[in-house]
Amino acid sequence: MLTEEGKRVLAIINSIEGQYNNFNIPYTTNNNPPPLIIRYADNITVTENMIIKLRNEGRKLVIKDVDTVEFKHIEPKLLSEVLELIENVNVIKCTEDLFEIVSYKSKNVGSISTNDENERKSFVDSLISLFLPKRQLKIVYNAPLQYSGNLRIHLDGGVVKIRRGDPHLLAKCIDLEDLEIQKDSINADGCYLKITYPDLNSLEISLDGGTVDVSDLKINNLSIEVDGGVVDINVVSENEVRLSLNGGKMGGKIVFIPNTNPNLSIQVDGGISNMSITIPEDMTVITNSNINGGVVTLPKSRIGKNGVLKIIASVNGGVITVNEDIHDEKKIK
Repeated sequence: MLTEEGKRVLAIINSIEGQYNNFNIPYTTNNNPPPLIIRYADNITVTENMIIKLRNEGRKLVIKDVDTVEFKHIEPKLLSEVLELIENVNVIKCTEDLFEIVSYKSKNVGSISTNDENERKSFVDSLISLFLPKRQLKIVYNAPLQYSGNLRIHLDGGVVKIRRGDPHLLAKCIDLEDLEIQKDSINADGCYLKITYPDLNSLEISLDGGTVDVSDLKINNLSIEVDGGVVDINVVSENEVRLSLNGGKMGGKIVFIPNTNPNLSIQVDGGISNMSITIPEDMTVITNSNINGGVVTLPKSRIGKNGVLKIIASVNGGVITVNEDIHDEKKIK
């Protein structure tokens, strides 16, 4: 039998238990305080002071049914300890070192972007949601990849982000069937792919509607073909770079290694390409352009003794600009 006061206590316990069960969090009967649950808000900013306060109180953080969540600079281990769950959120913004933690804690999240990259990366991240399916994505793969010096990626709508690191793939898709992984190839349909990989002999990317973001890699042979979307690259190459854009925007930086004979081919069929190249001052440059409605601006041809760079630009309604940034051989890595 319970007194009226006892009944009120039981009602409180049942209420707390119900909150845990709503978020699929196992309810325990210890003395741990309930989590801080934030729901039904437009925009939320999570700061380190907030996380420290929750940690000191022994509480977890649950965020659900929110439009945009932004994580300011927080110590990763601290966030991993306090953050319990993020569910049904359209956009998450966080620093690069929090990306994996936030992704692991997320469920039914539209997109996750980093907000501590430079202005060029922020522009690309701001366009990610345009190329992702309207239905909620979920993590279907978050594990190492088998290493191969050659990698091919085909994505039918979505986002590909590649950085230097151990071979690993984080894939968020609508269904597991939307992703196919083989030893040296990845095929996906309407997915968000974040890949870390060592330097490559060859990388081929074909994308039908979406965003390609490749940075901080040495790639001997790079081929990117995008039919409607955005290309953003920052790579080192010693052989061949082929870029093809059919509607959209392309930009970034390519460093060509001295004492090599690389080729740069850019084809734009309706769109804008604005690339920066870094080469030795005494490298031979040979340029050729094919213009069918549009504008092409390339470095001047010259004779040198530190390798030969051939640039071929073809535009069919659009703009191609290649800006030259000259450094001596000792400064090019």
